[in-house]
Amino acid sequence: MKRGLVEFLRDPESGGPLTLIAEGGAPEIEAGTLRAASGAEHPILAGVPRFVRVENLAPGQRETVETFSFKWQRAQGYRGATLPHYRQWYLDRYGFGSEEALARFLAGKTRILDAGTAHGRDAEMYARRSAADVYGIDISTGVENAYRDLGGHERLHFIQADIGRLPFPPGFFDFIGCDQVIHHTPDTRRALASLLRHLAPGGHVAFYVYRKKGPIREFSDDYTRERTTRMSADECLQFSEAMTHLGKALTEVKAEIEIPADIPLLDIKAGRYDVQRFIYWNVLKCYWNAGMDWDSNVITNFDWYHPVHAHRHTVDEVRQWCTEENLSIEHLDLQESGISVLARKTEP
Repeated sequence: MKRGLVEFLRDPESGGPLTLIAEGGAPEIEAGTLRAASGAEHPILAGVPRFVRVENLAPGQRETVETFSFKWQRAQGYRGATLPHYRQWYLDRYGFGSEEALARFLAGKTRILDAGTAHGRDAEMYARRSAADVYGIDISTGVENAYRDLGGHERLHFIQADIGRLPFPPGFFDFIGCDQVIHHTPDTRRALASLLRHLAPGGHVAFYVYRKKGPIREFSDDYTRERTTRMSADECLQFSEAMTHLGKALTEVKAEIEIPADIPLLDIKAGRYDVQRFIYWNVLKCYWNAGMDWDSNVITNFDWYHPVHAHRHTVDEVRQWCTEENLSIEHLDLQESGISVLARKTEP
């Protein structure tokens, strides 16, 4: 943790400032304590301020912390292994298309939050393409990997914190990115509102949520996840490996099918489909991407099957949230997997 970070952090309970207690005067704090006027203390461990308290977590969130901490411990090279695929996917979904366009958008932004930073992939891109201070938070201990790999950057800060209890003042950020995260909280809508309390009027938010799919896939997801979320992390990892084998095998068939007519009752559209893609989008999740390594594919399936919360939403729901939160949508991307929104916060 950079010593100057304490000036901007707040106690999630009281909203009051924090005092740093640490030995020595080094600019980078590896261990210490952040103390509020109330006496509440938040440790700094392995260079990361920790604001996640088990007793304050909403139902299911303790399991979320455990799931994603396990995931990121197992996938320590995930950021590098998936970078080519996910970075361009991100840029396309939010309407930028290129990092140069993202840089133009970020020009003038001074404080950016990457909510659910994990390994810091998006946080690093924001810092590299802007002059802003970038704050990456994650509820899991996976944030340690981001600090390990990227903590030396002078404008990157990493913190373990809960989206619902952020250690920052209201209106602190002028851009918040939250990609593929809030659907893993107990209440997607409430998580979005919590983030927006810390966004300044005129600031932008970019978020992605899972999209509700056709009835066969939804039934399959509910049936399977009812069981996999009860498994131990190791058991679910084994299941995810089996699903990855299935996805890979279906891809290697290299076959297509023609659906001659729409089937509205099942939300299946007419058209020509790769067999693996048809089963993946309409029947069950068996992810496989030949552009990523084996472990990253397995972890992508695990990311769906083990978290307690994995809510799916419709585009109408998302538009309604934006209306209620005074968000003006500037770009909306609808894909089979999910809904991505770039919006600006307007005055009430």
